[in-house]
Amino acid sequence: MITERYISQSRVACGRDRAHPPRLLAVLGSIVLILGLFQSAASAQAESPQDLEAGVIDSVARQAMAAFDVPGMAVGVVKDGKTVFARGYGIRELGRPEPVDMQTMFRVASVSKAFTTAAIAILVDEGKVAWADPVIDHLPEFRMNDPWVTANLGITDLLAHRGGLAPHAGDLMLWPVPNTYTRADIINALRYFPLERGFRAGYSYDNVMYIVAGEIVARATGGTWGEFVDQRIMQPLAMERCFAGSIPPDEMHNLAAPHGEDDGKMVIIERNRVPAEPSKFAPAGGVVCSLGDLITWVRTQLGQGTSPAGVALFDAAQSRKMWSPHNWLGVGERTYELHGTHFRAYGLGWRLRDVHGYREVSHTGSLDGMRAHVLMIPELALGAVVLTNGSSSAARDAVMYTIEQAYLPVEKRDWVQTYLKLEQEDRDRAGAEVSAPDKPQEFIRASALPVSAYTGVYRDPWFGDVSITEQDGVLHFAAGKSPRLSGAADHHSGDTFLVRWTDRTLAMDAYIHFETDLEGKVTALSMTRSTEYEQSGPDHFKYLNLIRVE
Repeated sequence: MITERYISQSRVACGRDRAHPPRLLAVLGSIVLILGLFQSAASAQAESPQDLEAGVIDSVARQAMAAFDVPGMAVGVVKDGKTVFARGYGIRELGRPEPVDMQTMFRVASVSKAFTTAAIAILVDEGKVAWADPVIDHLPEFRMNDPWVTANLGITDLLAHRGGLAPHAGDLMLWPVPNTYTRADIINALRYFPLERGFRAGYSYDNVMYIVAGEIVARATGGTWGEFVDQRIMQPLAMERCFAGSIPPDEMHNLAAPHGEDDGKMVIIERNRVPAEPSKFAPAGGVVCSLGDLITWVRTQLGQGTSPAGVALFDAAQSRKMWSPHNWLGVGERTYELHGTHFRAYGLGWRLRDVHGYREVSHTGSLDGMRAHVLMIPELALGAVVLTNGSSSAARDAVMYTIEQAYLPVEKRDWVQTYLKLEQEDRDRAGAEVSAPDKPQEFIRASALPVSAYTGVYRDPWFGDVSITEQDGVLHFAAGKSPRLSGAADHHSGDTFLVRWTDRTLAMDAYIHFETDLEGKVTALSMTRSTEYEQSGPDHFKYLNLIRVE
């Protein structure tokens, strides 16, 4: 309670064994009374949300789906230990009539990270690992680019994204699927990524670190990460439509299909359908789950590790550990204006911030064609889940924040219109940047060298081989271990070409920059994301250093 916390802090500040002067006691009493009245008013508003009824959620869900081209959605709300809303909207797959319901399984992407940290928490309770254990104690082959970091990077560092890597380093081994990289390849690749910031000196979101954490679970248990999560989390909680490992054939039904755009047309992104076998990046983003089971997961999280049926997964102390700040983040102007946020941090598998004075624990998941969002406000015993089978983060978040703000003593906002406006502002800003004077306005067709001079095999120590071939005077790019990364390359300027991936749903074309020696012979190539996609996230290609070997 606010009053109890304030009185306790006041006693510490003044000294427990000293009598407070009468005037100070009077002042403290007045402050406590005011705070108590404020808390009572806020609680009354928070516990009696305005118009949070089925019609409100129905309306915003349908508006968001229509505004942001989302075929289907599932929404659930938990309050005071009970499920107060759970419903599916739209269809599972374009061109088919089957509706989304509570049992429809979605890929939840990075919402999976909380399952990995929960698995570690169980092992901590059992004494098999400790949060501060150096990774190298469990994975002797583990190496970072710096020997000191290799020796000192701990499990908590993995889970809090504070290892010093650039954001999303190594994601090209995870995306797009299918590819032939193994988890051993992924762990081995870490030694080749230069550290971009001081160790434990900042936040760099990185999926690869969660794959390392998943391998620690596997080594500690003698099985796979997926087997452990299914046996020690999904099964005890009776989450029968939620899987981290292999999905039994008789459960491969009622599946949401992923959808995205291809040349302005809505299509199914085949490569990201729900897989029967877990992906290599499962500990970072591979859990498949239904709304009904994620509601059970949220209720267990709000129960600090104990399920509604009384099943204890991990001790409450581990819950506090996972929900404590381990890596501080900045607060942007937009976040402050929209959510009244003053602090942001990353816990262990969870994002933390204050929203209009309340602590929020949440995580989103984003995969091409699927979006997920899990959010909790522990003080209000409130939790919510939003799942979609579209590629719009705005649709997911508009519904989530409509639900959240209904329980908060704040002015209500039209989140669909808010996100439509923000997306337009982002498009306008991106268009202005692309048309700036220092951006090339059109392709320069004449290359610096004959096209044939660029052909050959180029090798990167972690990414593998790339073949550059010529067909009818046009260069073609093909990654040996990641076959989806292939496409024709148009000349751009000088020794730079723009490769457009044959699979247009990748939405991540890239420039390839050829390097030459003093004699004009091509010796290497590097890559950067196309300016067309500068607003879509980190540049996964910038870590490549491809040396010509043939």
